[in-house]
Amino acid sequence: MADAPGRAPRRRAVLGGFLSCALGLALPSCGGAPRPPARPSPPLPPLATADLTRLLPQAGLRWLILVRPREVAAVPWLIPSIAVVAPEENLARHARATGVDLRQVREAAIASYAGAGPAGDATLYVARHSGDPRAIERLFRRRLTGKERRALDRPDVVRVTGDIGTRPHALVLLGEDVACVQDGGSPLRGPARVASLYALGRLKRSPAALSGGPLRALEARLGPAPVRAFAPGPFDGELARGARGLLAAATAVGAAARPSAREGIALAIAVAGDFSASGEAASEELLAAWNELAGGSFGHLLGLDAPVEPPLATHAPDAVAVAVELNPRALARGLAAATGERLAEMLR
Repeated sequence: MADAPGRAPRRRAVLGGFLSCALGLALPSCGGAPRPPARPSPPLPPLATADLTRLLPQAGLRWLILVRPREVAAVPWLIPSIAVVAPEENLARHARATGVDLRQVREAAIASYAGAGPAGDATLYVARHSGDPRAIERLFRRRLTGKERRALDRPDVVRVTGDIGTRPHALVLLGEDVACVQDGGSPLRGPARVASLYALGRLKRSPAALSGGPLRALEARLGPAPVRAFAPGPFDGELARGARGLLAAATAVGAAARPSAREGIALAIAVAGDFSASGEAASEELLAAWNELAGGSFGHLLGLDAPVEPPLATHAPDAVAVAVELNPRALARGLAAATGERLAEMLR
């Protein structure tokens, strides 16, 4: 018996509704319950980047420099001296090329590491910046000439490796404000990769650069300063003969520089070791070594032979030290003459 007019279209509509429900595409009116909203992903644990020195491995460390550039640049009477060493146009060019404005960097570290095998030595640059991580990555990748690789440990931990010229490089971005660049060494197992693992909390038993030993003690002795430098012992070869032979028995060397009340640079240099029986004699040797350096051609270039205040030596059972106040303008002129071309190359 033929369907009455209008009945066939209605039957097809009902069948279509049932099929839609069966496929999970029907509206709630077909009897299916609406899907519950997706649960938001739990927040990621914070990265361990509060202390930049905790991102630097102790193993293989040759030397370490810690700087607070923005703090240094905020000292009005230091600005002319800074401009001699790093002219404004060089700093601006570096910011355009890398996405990091060194004038706005709150803290930075430069560390040198001894390499094993064909990887060779590596230098690690770490900065707490105020730039855009995406721009920093884009500019870094633009400089790569081959072997480019990109990896995400999590959305806010980005690793990019590749060659710049013939040297391997690596970039690690940690959150919104920390960038690590490695020059040389192994891009996949070098200090930049270790820094990412420290930030992720995966290397709790691996000592960081200043977490213990003589370097930790020297850091406490020298105190906070906008510029600090450290080198762990033992020292051998030509280095062991440095400081009139004091470095042969030294466990570490450190230095700190800070602006003084008289608009000078207060510099302190300390040599760590067992000086319980020879502290006074060792401090006199360190003072003599400083005077020899200051009186030489390099010392004259840096203005070390014309200090604001003459050097003073001190000693303790575990360290000997010398403190001196330098003229910042003479020091800046000497640094510019000695390292100007190298600094200009680094700031490109």
